[in-house]
Amino acid sequence: MKKLFIQEVAPRDGFQNEARFIDTEDKIAFVDQLSQCGYAKIEVTSFTSPRAIPALKDAEAVMHRIHRNPDVIYTVLVPNMRGAERAMSCGVDEINLVMSVSETHNLSNLRMSRERSFEQLAAVIEEVRNTDTAINVSLSTVFGCPMQGDIEQSDVLGWIDRFAQLGVNGVTLCDTTGMAYPTQVGSLFSTVIERFSGLQITAHFHNTRGMALANTVTALQAGVERF
Repeated sequence: MKKLFIQEVAPRDGFQNEARFIDTEDKIAFVDQLSQCGYAKIEVTSFTSPRAIPALKDAEAVMHRIHRNPDVIYTVLVPNMRGAERAMSCGVDEINLVMSVSETHNLSNLRMSRERSFEQLAAVIEEVRNTDTAINVSLSTVFGCPMQGDIEQSDVLGWIDRFAQLGVNGVTLCDTTGMAYPTQVGSLFSTVIERFSGLQITAHFHNTRGMALANTVTALQAGVERF
């Protein structure tokens, strides 16, 4: 029987969007409950500047105080070298680095070009890759950008290749605004799995247009095991 690995991202991707600050104790209790649910990986928080995301300003406190299940990988989002240093001081299992395949989206979301993002992330990878901490890269807007439109598959493959050459452990392909459709999903993941067999490949879908389940089934058929 095929084993699937499910990652829960609510403590980071969900909590950062809440207008009301969620108490640190409540965050810790929530992660502790998730740790008993059978998830392979939990994205606990983000080590982004507290000025940028005040909802997650307690990242260190949360990471230090959760009860870690040895069967769970505890990952965190890291935007830059300073974030990586903070994360490493908490003994995280994995850091998750993010950039967009869309130049327009990257400029809007991260306020820098893709090349500048790659330069910063490459420096973080160089610092972390010889430690026990794993490195995952999440590529946003892989299946389309609301500002730029269609994304060429060759662009996606090119960015995966550049990160693979730096020695990352895995890559997550993100349907950031729910634009993906099954034939596109099947084509891309089949190609990625064949070409990058040494990477852990994760699919991240949104249900904005009601297509997440269909896209998930298609990704499964293409060989994806991590969602």
